[in-house]
Amino acid sequence: FDNYNAIGEWRTHEKVEGTGDDPPVDPSGVLPDGRKFANTEEFRQLLMADMSAFNVAFIEKLATYGMRRTMSFEDRDELKEIARISREKDYRVKDILEAFVLSDLFQKR
Repeated sequence: FDNYNAIGEWRTHEKVEGTGDDPPVDPSGVLPDGRKFANTEEFRQLLMADMSAFNVAFIEKLATYGMRRTMSFEDRDELKEIARISREKDYRVKDILEAFVLSDLFQKR
């Protein structure tokens, strides 16, 4: 995500005051499993190639943030249900948020 600045604007060069030419942004990287990407589009394609795993990770991070605690073994069934709903609704963030806030996990916290 290096191509985006702090307020989400696209950039191709890093703005560095007082250093002369602004250096180009290097959007390349390596995923934890060793897969490499050269730019934002390749990164997106790698994530989309395993949408199910990305979806589960996104939901777990969302729940951790929303609940202000780490998810535990006892939460797995609720998280699986939210992931199931997400798959049925084509992984739309709006629907993931709705499924999370309507879940027993969130409602009975």
